[in-house]
Amino acid sequence: MNRHVCTLKSYDTITQCKYCNSRHIRRDGFRQNKSGQVQIIECRDCRRKFSANIGFRYRRYDPKMISEAMHMYFSGMSVRSITALFETRGIDVDPSAIYRWIERYGQVADKKMETLHPGVGRTWRADEIYVKIGGKMNYLFASMDDDTRYWLSNDLADRKEGHDATKLFRDTMNHADKIPNSMITDGLGSYREAARETMPLTKHVREIHVQGKYRGKDNNNKMERLNGTIRDREQNFRGVKTVETALFCGMRVHYNHARKHLSLEKRTPGEAAGISIEGADKWRTMIQNGSVHIHQTGDRV
Repeated sequence: MNRHVCTLKSYDTITQCKYCNSRHIRRDGFRQNKSGQVQIIECRDCRRKFSANIGFRYRRYDPKMISEAMHMYFSGMSVRSITALFETRGIDVDPSAIYRWIERYGQVADKKMETLHPGVGRTWRADEIYVKIGGKMNYLFASMDDDTRYWLSNDLADRKEGHDATKLFRDTMNHADKIPNSMITDGLGSYREAARETMPLTKHVREIHVQGKYRGKDNNNKMERLNGTIRDREQNFRGVKTVETALFCGMRVHYNHARKHLSLEKRTPGEAAGISIEGADKWRTMIQNGSVHIHQTGDRV
């Protein structure tokens, strides 16, 4: 299978306009913020100006510090632990500011990553795991590619039995830009109904939809590893008050593109699926690309 999909470039060195992609740009002085001077760029074609710190405009703190906080949080550290670590470096930042970064930039990065079609196979897995939000039990339904371990999509529900999983399956197929040959799940009836609804070209749903408990290669252990990662991060959900939270967007981005997997020869699922991200600071590059995407499409976070 051809895994070459795309490369997300780093905007640490500005070579073109973030609005019109023109390369006719020039430096136009500096702006001062708390972290120091920020270069201002002017496009000679569209005549618009923008700062060189793409994705972090008007932020009081160094972009490297923000992306580092994102990485630490989605690696399992609490906001208070991150705040304490910054204090040892002489940096005073309020925990609420870090939480706002996590909410905002998780969505910004996800906006771009959602537009990409990873080079995944045609055997996928789906499962559900309970999470507590606002003191109430909810269920996170998630799907992943069997080959690359790429987390394709997720959907949050207030119940397990009777939940309509068609949205999860449609979003999964849209993101992968293909239809699977098999979907491995547990015995939840919602999956069979969703497969029948969303895969009309398949003559026999049961051939597409593999359901039940399995031994050997057909078990759902790979999906359980993803569930384990989510469960390890569950302590971070203590501040989550509503189901509209953006934390799951950031968690999926981190799992796919920032966290290396031993089972993938120390690659990320994104790399295994052909998505390459320039620069050592993956979160910064993803935030930069997400910000450019939002500016060009007029989308909002």
